[in-house]
Amino acid sequence: MQIRPDEGSPVAGTEIITPEFNIGRRLHLTGSLNGGYDDNVNLTPTGSPSWYANPTANFRYQFGSARLAMDLLVGGGINYYFDHPGGRYYDPIVYLEFSLAYKVTARLTLDLSTSSAYESQPEFATALTSTRRLGNYFRSENRLSAHYQLSPRWSSITSYSLSALEYQNPAASGHDRLEQAFSERLRYLWMPTTTLSGEYRLSLNESQSAQGESTTQSLIAGLEQSFSPRFKAGLHSGVQFRSQNGGEQTSPFVETSLQYELGSQGRTAHGQSAASTYIIWTNRYSIEESDQQQAAGRETFRTNLKLNYAITARISASLALIYFHGDNGSGNQMSSRSLGGSSTETTLDITPSVRYAITQHCAFNVGYRYTDVQNGLGAVALEPVQSVASYTRNRYFAGITISF
Repeated sequence: MQIRPDEGSPVAGTEIITPEFNIGRRLHLTGSLNGGYDDNVNLTPTGSPSWYANPTANFRYQFGSARLAMDLLVGGGINYYFDHPGGRYYDPIVYLEFSLAYKVTARLTLDLSTSSAYESQPEFATALTSTRRLGNYFRSENRLSAHYQLSPRWSSITSYSLSALEYQNPAASGHDRLEQAFSERLRYLWMPTTTLSGEYRLSLNESQSAQGESTTQSLIAGLEQSFSPRFKAGLHSGVQFRSQNGGEQTSPFVETSLQYELGSQGRTAHGQSAASTYIIWTNRYSIEESDQQQAAGRETFRTNLKLNYAITARISASLALIYFHGDNGSGNQMSSRSLGGSSTETTLDITPSVRYAITQHCAFNVGYRYTDVQNGLGAVALEPVQSVASYTRNRYFAGITISF
C-alpha cells in the first residue's frame, strides 16, 4: 500500500494489500510528524499560503493460517494550518484498509477488500473524488470476489464491487454518487508464466448530479505475463458501452500494468524491506464519471507511477506521479465547441522525496509535492466558475517516522 510522504495517508487506487497465508500474527505501530509550507491550502487560482504540521499514527495487524489470511491497516491524523486564509485550521485524515482471503475448499477461495477514508483533500489517484476542495467527504471502495479453479488450467473470478462518495457540505452534494459493478472473468493458463483472460463487466452508477443514473457495459480481453518472480506485466483491452439519459457512448478500454522489484538493501525487524528498488506503473484509458455535474461520461487517460530507488541501505529516493487527461461529454444541448472551448480536465500530481533510515525503527524524510489542475474553456460554461477554476499548488515538507 502506497502512503503519501507529505500527509501520511494511503493513495487510493494503488495496489491492494494482499494477505499472506501461514504467517501467524504480526503487529505494527507507526507514528509520524511532518511539517512544511503549502502555498495553496484552499486550492484556488490565486493561492492561499500557510505553514502546516501533520501528525499521524497507524496500526497494522496481519494474520495468516493455512486457510484464512487477513491484513488490517487503520490510521488517522490531521493537517494543522498555522495561518489558514479561510480560518479553517485543520483537515481530518481517517482511513481503513482491509483485505481478507478464505480458502473454502481446495478449489474455491473468497476474497474481500475495502478501502475507506474520511478526509478533505482531493484524492487524484481515483475517479471517485473531485479534484477541487469541496469540504470533508467520505469515500469507500469495496470488493467481494470468488476464485474457483475449474481445472489445472482454467479458473473463474466472479466479483461484486461497491463504491460510495458523500460530501459533508450540502452545496457539494451534486458530486455524491454510488457505483456498483458486477463482473465475470475466465482465466486460462496458456503457459506456466502466461495467463489469458476474458471478462464481462456491468457497472451501475447513481449520481446526485443533473446527469442522474448511467450504465456501462465492458467486454475485456487480457494477457498477464510473469517474466520472473520480480518482473510482472499485464495488458487488458476491449470496448465499453455507456448509456445515460437516452444517450449512448462507446469507448475503447485499455489497461496496462508493470511491476518490477530489483531487490532490497536491508530488512527490518518484521522482515520487510527497509530500502528496496522497485517500480509500479499502471495506465488506463476508459470511461470515468466526470468531475463536472453537467457533463456526461469522461473518456480519460490515467497513469499512476511509483518509483523507489535504494541508494544505500539507509538512503532511498522515491517518485510518485499521477496524471490524467479527460474529455467530457456534454450533458445538455450545447456542444463544447459552441461554448468557446473544449470541456477537458487535466491533472498532474508529482511528489519526489528522499528517506533516510536513522535506525531500523526511525526514519527521516524530506520532499516536495507539485499539483497542477487545468480545465478547458468549455468546462467553465457548464459549471460555476469556482468549482472548475484551474489552480496550481506547491508543498514543501519534512518529517520523522517511528515504527515498531
